[in-house]
Amino acid sequence: MGLLLVTTACGKEESAKLEVLDCIFHVDHEASFIPHEYTGLLLLKTRLSSDEAATLVRDCPTAYVHRIVPVDKMIKSDLASIIEAVLQLIPKKPSKVRIECQRRGRLIRSSQEVESVVGSALTSLGHEVQMRSPQIVVRIDIIGEWTTISVGSPERFVKKTEGVI
Repeated sequence: MGLLLVTTACGKEESAKLEVLDCIFHVDHEASFIPHEYTGLLLLKTRLSSDEAATLVRDCPTAYVHRIVPVDKMIKSDLASIIEAVLQLIPKKPSKVRIECQRRGRLIRSSQEVESVVGSALTSLGHEVQMRSPQIVVRIDIIGEWTTISVGSPERFVKKTEGVI
């Protein structure tokens, strides 16, 4: 089972849901969205891998989909679990890493705190935090009591041009 995090403009969630389902329905007719309380954000559960679903949505014409993030892991929102998940997913070979955290809800104090703590853990393993030209991106999305973690090359994370149909 794969998870896909999709962002859209606030108030356009229903239109974006239809677009995403149109993109993958021919391959996975059981795909569905996980409900949550935050606007501008969709969580798609699919039987496809996260990367397969992301590729299908990326290559499909859409007007309301802004960002597509294939999710590697979904965990409870606490710092210790986030650090543990990132350390499990990050390649062992030291590399240049950018850490991006988006916080929704108040369970964790701040995105900057998460980025700092994760950065320290990765630096202690020989990785270098590099914002401009990373080899690997660690994307952390805190969604209330749940957090999604995604790790991969910068090309893995797609930002679609608005209004492309």
